[in-house]
Amino acid sequence: MTDTRENNAMRILLFIACSALALNACSDVLDVEYPGRIPTEQLNDPTLAAVLAGSVLGDFECAYSNYTGGSAVHSDEYETSNSNVPGNLWGERGITAGEDSYVTDACEGGYFSIQRPLHTARFQSEQVFTKLSNWTDEQVTNRALLMAQVRTYGAYSYLLMGETFCAVAFDGGAQQPPSAALDIARTQFLEAITLAQQAGNTDILNLARAGLARTEMNLQSWAAAEAAADLIPPGFRVDAGRGSDNARRWNKLFRSADQQGAYVIADAYRVMNDPRVLVVDANRPAFNPGIDLWVTTKYTSLASPIRLASYEEAQLILAEALAQQGDVAGAMAVINAARADVGLGALAAGNQAEAIQHVINERQRELSFEGGHRLNDLLRYDIPWKLGSNPYTGRPYGQTTCWPHPTKEVNGA
Repeated sequence: MTDTRENNAMRILLFIACSALALNACSDVLDVEYPGRIPTEQLNDPTLAAVLAGSVLGDFECAYSNYTGGSAVHSDEYETSNSNVPGNLWGERGITAGEDSYVTDACEGGYFSIQRPLHTARFQSEQVFTKLSNWTDEQVTNRALLMAQVRTYGAYSYLLMGETFCAVAFDGGAQQPPSAALDIARTQFLEAITLAQQAGNTDILNLARAGLARTEMNLQSWAAAEAAADLIPPGFRVDAGRGSDNARRWNKLFRSADQQGAYVIADAYRVMNDPRVLVVDANRPAFNPGIDLWVTTKYTSLASPIRLASYEEAQLILAEALAQQGDVAGAMAVINAARADVGLGALAAGNQAEAIQHVINERQRELSFEGGHRLNDLLRYDIPWKLGSNPYTGRPYGQTTCWPHPTKEVNGA
């Protein structure tokens, strides 16, 4: 929810930065042992700065796992294959503003709680960033780097809200359009870039630049999106780390789809015949009898990481920005270079609309089943939603598109 101050001090769960980042060259400054919980009286201890920064990462990664899973099954990537309420609602466009599994469940809850975990992550980032700002370089080793890390992950929390929420409200404030979250994300990514440059850390710098490119894309600031995306180097990738040690660390999509069989890959993705769309028949039934379980091999265990940002995503943002600015040839050159990298033939576009459609199609394949990208494209480009009835359960789809603003926030409950 928008105001989590009453429980944040007592519930900071700590997850370690470098092991979860899965970067090619991660700085040792973020290596910390997993200590459990911090007593409240130690929250203002500058010697725990790195641990507090790690807690921001842990909260974000848990929220991101829920966001990825919930957005994947809500979009056209998955179908519900269970009859249990509220689990069946997630893949049938049935999540409403009053659904507790979406609004109030803790991050480790059974389904894909999104509102509370994302607000916890962004609030936690604000609190820890303020503490780091008030401490000194003498008190905190590598303070600029920790501030850059905290700002970057906080900005990603705002970015995700701005992409797919119907409306946002922060810390008891008035309801605003989702662009308000994107504006905050832009400001915080820019701050993170400056701090990462001061710290001389290219890993966080590139992660912040990738987030900025994605934010500018959503704000339709095409020249700025192009500039930021063009700075991301080949080979760059950052994952949100997952683990099997406790429910907060699980890959929620693997848990719900592969292990429980509650959701199956939609028919359209089973026949794309694209090396980037990793789907297989699991050769066992889904949760409801008579439904074949189709899953993605992007995730093979509860500990499978989820891609957060990458060179491949940045190239798609670059192609979209070029196409939106009328550079069809440039956009297609970027797209076809990416296709060649995975052994696919070149595509052609005779005009801007065709180039943009190619970008949408390539994003659907390259970024399938991760990060809410497909849901965001459905909303941004007004792509037709799944309509009628779920082919596997016969139940009619609901009307939900963007993630609704919670009734409990509107009513002050």
